[in-house]
Amino acid sequence: MRLSGHVTVLEIGDSLGEDLGFGLAYELANDHNVHLLADAVGDTGLVRSDYYDWPAHLRSELAASHPQIVVVFLGANDSQGFSTSSGVEAFGTPAWMTTYGQRVAQIMSEATSAGARVIWVGMPIMQDPTLSSNVKLMNSIFEREAASHPGVAYLPSWNLFTNAAGQYTSTTTGPNGQTYTLRDPDGIHLDSAGGDLLAAAVVAKMNSSYGLHLPVLQPPG
Repeated sequence: MRLSGHVTVLEIGDSLGEDLGFGLAYELANDHNVHLLADAVGDTGLVRSDYYDWPAHLRSELAASHPQIVVVFLGANDSQGFSTSSGVEAFGTPAWMTTYGQRVAQIMSEATSAGARVIWVGMPIMQDPTLSSNVKLMNSIFEREAASHPGVAYLPSWNLFTNAAGQYTSTTTGPNGQTYTLRDPDGIHLDSAGGDLLAAAVVAKMNSSYGLHLPVLQPPG
């Protein structure tokens, strides 16, 4: 599907989504044909719907703002079990993966059924090996569900934040030899340069997937 004219972009997610929202605001600030609604909420995800119900919140946002594109960037808080009436579905088990996949699919279906197109951004590599392994598992679910939902494009972010050996890195070198910090000291969140780097990739994906011609500001590195 090709989009043209004025485009409303709704961006949702967790605290990393907030980091991406700042980057997108920078990327899109000078394009008057794009209206960005940055609506990420820290400490949220798809596991604890009792704490924050993203499907319900998304339904309200879709009805209120009618976005043409929905950008989703979440998962960092989802390395935990699902509480069910019959007990707890432990993280990473087949039952957990089935339930999580259903919740991912629900977000995708809600957005596309409302006429929006979706860019689902995979989680980046993390400094902590266990968390990194966990989000890699979630990324496989995001990618699989995106492939089965027309109107959804999956954008991996992993390699943007690795070095030449494929390992976690918190910095990158700019074209003039400058060093840019991409990640916060916690090894999870994105520093401003990291948010700009990922936002540039998101805007480029909007262009390639949906026929837009948005300018992509030069990211660091």
